[in-house]
Amino acid sequence: MDFTFHPGKNGSDPWVEFYPYTPSQSAGYAFVAIFAILTIAHFALMFPYRAAYFIPLIIGGICETFGYYGRAWSHEDRTEIGPWALQQILILCAPPFIAATIYMVLGRIIRAFDAEHLSSIRTKWLTAIFVINDVICFLTQIVGAGVQVTGDRKLMSIGMKAVLGGLIFALVVFCLFVLVAVVFHRRLARNPTAVLHRNPELAWRRYMWAIYVSCLTMMVRNLVRTIEFGASKESAVNTQEAYIYVFDAAMMAISMAVFVVWHPGRLIRRVRKEDKYTSMADVPLTRYDSPPRP
Repeated sequence: MDFTFHPGKNGSDPWVEFYPYTPSQSAGYAFVAIFAILTIAHFALMFPYRAAYFIPLIIGGICETFGYYGRAWSHEDRTEIGPWALQQILILCAPPFIAATIYMVLGRIIRAFDAEHLSSIRTKWLTAIFVINDVICFLTQIVGAGVQVTGDRKLMSIGMKAVLGGLIFALVVFCLFVLVAVVFHRRLARNPTAVLHRNPELAWRRYMWAIYVSCLTMMVRNLVRTIEFGASKESAVNTQEAYIYVFDAAMMAISMAVFVVWHPGRLIRRVRKEDKYTSMADVPLTRYDSPPRP
């Protein structure tokens, strides 16, 4: 997002116009509701599926909810730094939290199928490597966004460059992660593990596609945001608010919604349940378990 710095005249204080348009209040509140519903849904699903690894996604959903509240609030005054800072920091910093959960989802699926030998990166390092990169993206963007709220023209310009660097880095990390997921997907399809042999009815592919859809929407979001921060302030992506809602808000909502419909916790719980019954069936009867004589 670009901004216009207005130097003071005749001794008046300088001021910043944070938006080249008046932010839509109705669109802002609409996405407040959408992200609030999705966040509550994930919070509710976390308990039956014992999916504590969805906590980062829930935090990201909270950030998105209050971030779009900030945009709705900015409708009242596009020169006020408070609501602009709220939406700028929270909307930029929400995706790394959601991405962290996506990285952990793949690791959980690999371990559930006893398929570590099919992963190009050991699961011990898979989540750690991508989450560390995610933290770097998060820190880069939050520092960049934090610097911008100072209102100083030079610092705000530096902050925009920092955010741009963080977006590009996040895009590269996502591409690498999708590559790792695709390699694992193909190997598992060609060489099913013992868990899949015992449970051939498991529709595991749809959960892998849920990962791909979630990643794709976030990659589109990061790409458009990168274009936004790198383009001139006269460009359409900076002067039309629709781009923010179509290529950021909607993309992030889809990224969260796909895991409500195909929650990986459902697959992992079913694998464990079926495997438990299979293991019990394989245990030989003892003298205490033998059926009574006629």
